[in-house]
Amino acid sequence: MVGKNVTKLTNSATYKELLDTSTSQVLLSDEVLYYFLLINFWGPALVVCILGVVTNILNIIIFCKQGLRDTVNISLLGLATSDLGSLITLLYANISFLPDFLALNLPYVGNDVMYISSWCHVLFTRISTWITAYITLERCLCVTTPLKVKNLFTPRRTVLYVIFVYVFMLASVTPIFYTARPAKIFDPSYNTTLFGISFLEDRDKIEMVAFMTNNTVPTLAFCTVAICTAILVSTLRNKSKWRRQATMANAKTVVADRDNKVVKMVVLISTIFIICYFPGAAVFVYMLLDSDLRVDGVQKNMLIAVFSILFHLESINASVNIFIYFSMSSKFRATFMNMICFNNKVSRWIKQYI
Repeated sequence: MVGKNVTKLTNSATYKELLDTSTSQVLLSDEVLYYFLLINFWGPALVVCILGVVTNILNIIIFCKQGLRDTVNISLLGLATSDLGSLITLLYANISFLPDFLALNLPYVGNDVMYISSWCHVLFTRISTWITAYITLERCLCVTTPLKVKNLFTPRRTVLYVIFVYVFMLASVTPIFYTARPAKIFDPSYNTTLFGISFLEDRDKIEMVAFMTNNTVPTLAFCTVAICTAILVSTLRNKSKWRRQATMANAKTVVADRDNKVVKMVVLISTIFIICYFPGAAVFVYMLLDSDLRVDGVQKNMLIAVFSILFHLESINASVNIFIYFSMSSKFRATFMNMICFNNKVSRWIKQYI
């Protein structure tokens, strides 16, 4: 009887799968992954996320105070909003790895909420990618062919584009949320029922389409940002050489310097974006070639560790823009200082009469 059971187990597909998995060399163990994520999420990633949430809230307030009559302000407001959403979702991921948070008796399955939160983060990062592509494309065309595209990028069209990006990117991840249904799950370790998610049986095909969409479309945007940034850098160099040799009126010089500062600001934003997002684009391409580097693959621990670093880079990209605006935009700096001075006057008035 025992021999028959052993033979049946040996011939089963599950046994063969376990045998193949055991012969594959796992690059990162569960214990090492836990401490790596604990240090990364609990340390620098948490600090950057909190800083980014604060700075993007300030960005949204300042751009709203400046008004939405300029295409650049509209685009940067949409970018700050998407960056804020991506940082809030990452902030939950960082907090969920705190030992005190893990010790809480939560009424839901932590991994399931992390799954939804990760896809929400992907949604907002894809939105930021396409808004960045729009900003660089607009500046690139305005610099190279200013007369032909003067009336192409209007505030109204910019608002419609930002709304379209939000709606389109939400539609691209909707299939993922469709396959994950809310459900009550029994946890035998705590002998209780928790809220979690249950997946559809045929979710593989749906998730494959969503996976391809959420990796192909952002890659096109990334290439657009890289190409437009290269053109802007080359144009800036040529124009700087031409200005040294030409003589212009003071009014024209002021206008040219203002446009030049905007272009430099866009180039700096795009350069930081390329540096922070290029590793992620390379990892996504490699994932298409190596089946082991998947969520359900042999090297899933390595994939989780890599994505924790990629998320950290994305949070850095979403947090540093305020420093670029403050150092390169006199209008942004003046609005920020006026807001701070107003708050100081209000606080002094409160202390005086209360």
